[in-house]
Amino acid sequence: MSLTKPVFRGLIAALTAFIAVAGALIAAVPSQAAAPGPPVALTASLAPPLPAGAVRTGTLAAGARLRLDVALSLPDQARLTAFLSGLEDLGSPFYQHFLRPGQFGPRFGPSLARVGAVDDALRLAGLSPGRVSADRLSIPVTATAAAIEHAFRITLASYRLPGGRGAYANTAAPRLPAAVAGLVQGVLGLNDLYPLQHLSSRPLTAGRVPARTISSRTTRPARVTTAVGPQPCSAASGSLANTANVVAAHYGMNLLYVMKDFAKGTKIGVLELEPNLHSDITAYDKCYGVSPKISYIKVAGGLKSGAGQGEAALDIEMLAGLAPRATIDVYQAPNTNTAFYDVFRKFAVSDTDKVLSVSWGSCEASTAAAQEKALETVFEQANAQGQSVFAAAGDEGSTSCFRPSTGKTDPKLSALSPAIEPYVLGVGGTSFEGSGASQKEIVWNDSNSALGTGAGGGGISSFWCMPGYQHQTKIPGIISARSKKDRSSSCKSKFYRQSPDLAADGDPLYGYAVYYNGQWVFGGIGGTSAATPVWASVAALVDASPFCQAYGSRGATLPQNFYTAVAARRSYVYSSTPQVLRDVTIGNNDYTPSGYTGGLYRATKGYDMASGLGVPMVSGLANHRWYVFRAGLTQVLCHQSATRLKSVKVTSLAPRSGPAHKKIKVTVHGSGFLPIASADEAQIVSGSKVLATVSASCTTTRCTVTLPAESARTVDIRIFADSLWLSPKTKADRFTYKG
Repeated sequence: MSLTKPVFRGLIAALTAFIAVAGALIAAVPSQAAAPGPPVALTASLAPPLPAGAVRTGTLAAGARLRLDVALSLPDQARLTAFLSGLEDLGSPFYQHFLRPGQFGPRFGPSLARVGAVDDALRLAGLSPGRVSADRLSIPVTATAAAIEHAFRITLASYRLPGGRGAYANTAAPRLPAAVAGLVQGVLGLNDLYPLQHLSSRPLTAGRVPARTISSRTTRPARVTTAVGPQPCSAASGSLANTANVVAAHYGMNLLYVMKDFAKGTKIGVLELEPNLHSDITAYDKCYGVSPKISYIKVAGGLKSGAGQGEAALDIEMLAGLAPRATIDVYQAPNTNTAFYDVFRKFAVSDTDKVLSVSWGSCEASTAAAQEKALETVFEQANAQGQSVFAAAGDEGSTSCFRPSTGKTDPKLSALSPAIEPYVLGVGGTSFEGSGASQKEIVWNDSNSALGTGAGGGGISSFWCMPGYQHQTKIPGIISARSKKDRSSSCKSKFYRQSPDLAADGDPLYGYAVYYNGQWVFGGIGGTSAATPVWASVAALVDASPFCQAYGSRGATLPQNFYTAVAARRSYVYSSTPQVLRDVTIGNNDYTPSGYTGGLYRATKGYDMASGLGVPMVSGLANHRWYVFRAGLTQVLCHQSATRLKSVKVTSLAPRSGPAHKKIKVTVHGSGFLPIASADEAQIVSGSKVLATVSASCTTTRCTVTLPAESARTVDIRIFADSLWLSPKTKADRFTYKG
């Protein structure tokens, strides 16, 4: 086939442009063969501290194959931080401009030239790297120990740990040529000294109920008899544990169930480093009469089959019981640092799940800086896409490095990763105190229990600055005598990151009802890993709620929105009659079996590092009853992130007058009304006096109101939407009762 002249010229022009671009890219890539430069140590991947009692036994077998991730640096962190800060800032050009899948890498990731430079350096060092990830954040490498030692100029030593487990670790920081070292955050997978810990606790055994040493603690939340959400079968109720319906009622989820919000249309991810039995989940679902769609996504080879230790069953079943119409994606991966990181990348790159529940972690002090930094970038990517990550804050109180199984104390203060990471919502644990309407929540702490099951985690990062969204000085307690100042002046906020952000029931003494390994667990399972799927379920319900749909909200449950909303509506949280979050003011998270007794993180009014901002009040509460027209957590978060209906205005009435001393039906026209049953009210105002408040049935632009009988006078009809916004008085809202 012959080519016409115009087509031929077009091809020549395209080929010329391609050669020019290729030449520019080649020129931008450092020539490793010509001038590799002296090797530079990657300090974020220094040799890790060894666990107490570790004994070196030699070097790792030369033929052992390892899977690594070479994490790449972002070229402009400040630009990304500004973008993330603007996502929930109404005055920012980035407000609600979340990225779509595939946009993060080209916009904020390293250039293809930078990626190519690192890839070339790895190949010149004798490795065979895989394809860079779609977000341009990491390059996978699989190689023998000998090849890795040669490429990075390190030694991989072998160790025997207490308990007999074998492990390996690098004895020095890996090195790369100076020309590319600055393009790399670090190398993940160079040690396996510290497996991730699941954060659930199960102290009860069949036939035995422990005597409580804290007499005021009750066995469970106050029960609500109204059956609106999924109800358990008798076997679950008889397990001496908190069933999902009791938890839902306590935290105000029932009102959303009444509104037919069961999280339909939302997708929740859950990270698991252990398997579970499909038959267990099926039995749980059958008991509650629910049928959520559950998919298993294998990452880094997935997991072998088996029952696990109950963590996976707990996580999945709590999500199914509280958000029964959500789709649940279970990310299954081996318990390694690289697989853990790969799950988060899969979650972010796929961008199909808008919520992720994480009940695994490791103490920050034993987490490599390279791992911390690489995870931060992935969490930033997820945040930029409107994805929320909830992570358990730990079960060893403020001493998350303490391992009771070792039989040795470890009083070192340390927060838990990834709950302490920026752009992650860390979840602490509470217990119930008192009964009935006076029931309160206190910080979960079983230090004085005969069983010593743990305490809710929390504390201060030794690595991360307090992100701007947390540095909300209008929130009581955010900055306190317990906060840690940055003496190096590297933190813009001048303080370090604090955890947890939120809390919920984590008390394992009468924990959550779980069907595991063919039976109901007597007494249930608790820990902050139980509180975390509670919050993930809340997030899914909020996202799917009629409020977020009406307000056109996205990212309602991102960390920025939580802190901004609480700062703006702090009287709704920290008053004597809270409506959005319940403040926890009793207890501390000293887990004294660790050897620490300093009492540093006590629950106080406002934010604290034992219970965060508080526990959820999903709906508004008045006179011990949940109401639509009371701004609860759902309404406030959805309104804070709204793209429409941000203000209320009355523009006209029909009719504008009517006979005195008679009830009159009036149509109120305007804008910003909330089209949800019982969410709007009309105030009848004479001067500065409110004569009456009546219900209003509204669309977004019109409300129908039946005015009460009044004497001859002129009144203002003001619309109060969702108890958040009251229309201003204008001439247009005046109605005249004629005598």
